[in-house]
This record gives sequence, C-alpha cells and structure tokens, in this order.
Amino acid sequence: MKSSSTISLLLIANAISGISQGITMLAVPWYFTGIINQEGLFGDIYFVVTLVSLFWGVYSGTLIDRYNRKSIFLIMNIAGLFILGGVSAYGYFYQELPWLLAGIPFAATAFIYNLHFPNLYAFAQEITPKKDYVRVTSLLEIQGQISFTVAGGVAAILLQGLDGSGFHFLGFSFLENFKFKPVEIWTIFGINSFTYLVAFAIIYNIKSFTKVKKGHEAASLKKQLEIGFSFLHKNPLLLRFGVVSLLLFLTVIVFGTQLSPMYVKLFLERGGDAFAISDMTFSIGALLAGVFTARIFKQDQNISSLIALNAIAGFMYLAMIATKLTILFYMANFIIGFCNAGVRIQRITYIFHHVPNEVIGRAGSVFFVVNILMRLMLIGLFALPFFHTPTTILYPIILLAVICVSASMFLLKDYKKLIEVK
Repeated sequence: MKSSSTISLLLIANAISGISQGITMLAVPWYFTGIINQEGLFGDIYFVVTLVSLFWGVYSGTLIDRYNRKSIFLIMNIAGLFILGGVSAYGYFYQELPWLLAGIPFAATAFIYNLHFPNLYAFAQEITPKKDYVRVTSLLEIQGQISFTVAGGVAAILLQGLDGSGFHFLGFSFLENFKFKPVEIWTIFGINSFTYLVAFAIIYNIKSFTKVKKGHEAASLKKQLEIGFSFLHKNPLLLRFGVVSLLLFLTVIVFGTQLSPMYVKLFLERGGDAFAISDMTFSIGALLAGVFTARIFKQDQNISSLIALNAIAGFMYLAMIATKLTILFYMANFIIGFCNAGVRIQRITYIFHHVPNEVIGRAGSVFFVVNILMRLMLIGLFALPFFHTPTTILYPIILLAVICVSASMFLLKDYKKLIEVK
C-alpha cells in the first residue's frame, strides 16, 4: 500500500528530527537554570518566544492547508540545519556563547515544533483511510515518544557527563566505570543540526500523493483565517472541545519547559540528570499510552477516556508537592506522560472524524491561539521572582492540577453532546 511506505518514511524522518528537538528543548532550559543560574532570564525568553508563537501559530495553520505538506517538512529541516549549525559554529569559533545566541536555537526549535506537528498530523490524515486513524495516530505517538525517550537519556549524559559511577535510573545503574565529560552547549547544537540534515534527506525521497483535494489555495491570509474561524463558529461544540482537550498539554508544556528545571533545582535539590531523566520517564509513559490506548479504550470511548486521563494527571501534579522523593517525581512524570499521550491520541482521533481535512490546519490554528494566550498568562505569572523559591515553586504546580481537573469537568458537562456529534 502506497500510504504505508509513505507513513514509514515519515515516521523515520520524524524520529530523527524528534530526537534533535527533544535534546534542544531539554538542554537550553537547564543551561539557563542549572548552569548559568538565569532562570528569570529564561522565563523572559520563554514568554517572548510564546508571544511570537501566537502569531506564528495562526499563520502556520494557513500554510499547512495552502501548501504542499512535504515541502513544508523540507523547509523546516533546512531552517533547523542552518540556524542550529550557525550558532554551533559561533560557539566553536569563539569558545563561548552569549545568552542571546543560546536562546536562538530554543526559539527556532519551538517555532519548528509548532509547525511540525500540525503538519505531520494533517499529512497523516490526508494519506490515511478513515478506519486506520486510531492505529496511525497511535503509531505517531509511539514513534514520537521513543524519540523523546532517547532524547532524555542523551541529554542527561551530554549535560552532566559521566564520572565513572554510572548512569542511575529507577534503581538500575548503567555505563559504570565509563567516564564522559559534559559537553558544551554549542556541541549539542552541532549534533542536532546534523539530524535535521538526515531528516531532510529522508523526506526528500518520499513520493507524496494527495487523496484530499484542497480548497482556497489562492485565498489571502485573512481569508484563510476566516475559513477556520467560520467553520468553528458554526460548530461551537467542536470549538469548546478543541480548546478544553488541549488544557492538559498546556500544563505539560509549561511544567516541562519552565517549572520542572526550577522544581528540580530548588525543591528536589538535584542536578540536570534528574531533570533529563524525568523527561525520559514522561516519554516512557507516553510511549506505553501509544501502545495501549487503542486497546484500553474503544473508539466510542474518546470522551470518557479524556475525562479520566485529565483527572488522573491533575492528581499526579498534586503528588509532586507531597514529598521530595525523586522516585515519586519520576513516577508522577511517567503517569502524566501516559495521560497526556492518551489524551493526544483520543483528541486527534475525534478531530480527524469531525473536522474536514481541507480546514483542519486552520481550525487547529484557532485551538492553538487560545492555548497560546493561556500559556502566555501562566508563563508571565510564573516568571515572577516570587515563585523562584523552594516553597513558592509548588504554588504553580497546584494551579496546573486545578487546570487538569477543570478540563475533566468541562468535558463531563458536554459529554452527551460530544458523543452524539456525527
């Protein structure tokens, strides 16, 4: 089957670039928080990047629906290659990296990420028979989380190095008697830039084909956006669903990028290895969700599973503030990872069934914009120095728990209407 070979190549390329994205998104926050002790500065950078993403997210949705999705992948990988490669070259040449240049790869990776995944899912929907939506979304989630699991392990070693005592994870010790010095952050960027080149070569050889006819290709940006807003205005239930079902992801991205490095440093009093390992356990949980979600929850249980998974994630955030045990932190990340991936799979499957492919990018832009606005409020709030102490760092985590439980309640309120949508 032609689409099967296309999906396979897409998965391979996505795995390679996913590892690169994962390492960068782990390395930069810890570089600012744990190495140069500028967590407040990173909070400001993250706020600005998210603010720009608000406008970029709107525009990226129109790009996905307007242009060839294979070409979009190629351009993204070329951009990643030159931006990260350029910053890496500067670091090698001068043997130092100003904080601004350290932040550029983070911003570039965030912008690529914001376009990459909507484009990936839109392309997958485009070439996948309707009966295979759950299987394909599960495969994408499994592959993505394998990439982030590998990224977590690699980042832990690159950031902290190995002193011969081994790499410790869940009571097991690996690579004992092996010594490895921590690498400079520009070396990490250089490695990551190479993975973009490999992903480009793979995607270039994909023979893309389209099963869905796109409309409105020649329309202006304003008209493109109006189409997405118009569709959701006519379907307010889908608008509410799209926004609320993204709330868990909102908490995950804010915690993982902004709060987790500070939580590990201030509350747990641990190093970059604990931060990277927590991301690894998160990814392992998400990986298992990709394997078992379709088996645990039937296709007609999309909404009930979303309600349950959001509530469980909320309670796991509360568990994090109960003790300083690092193992509990890992376990909470594991369960939240499972819940987040399960929600992503069920959410995307539901949207695949109810949003036409020719408007899915623009509809996704609307959901993204609302999510970004909420993210901006949280990032701006948590960037305040008040929250940067061992005690007050727990307050934002409590708020994340409240958001997850609230999402469950909103979905429960619309439960009957959502399961009746044709």
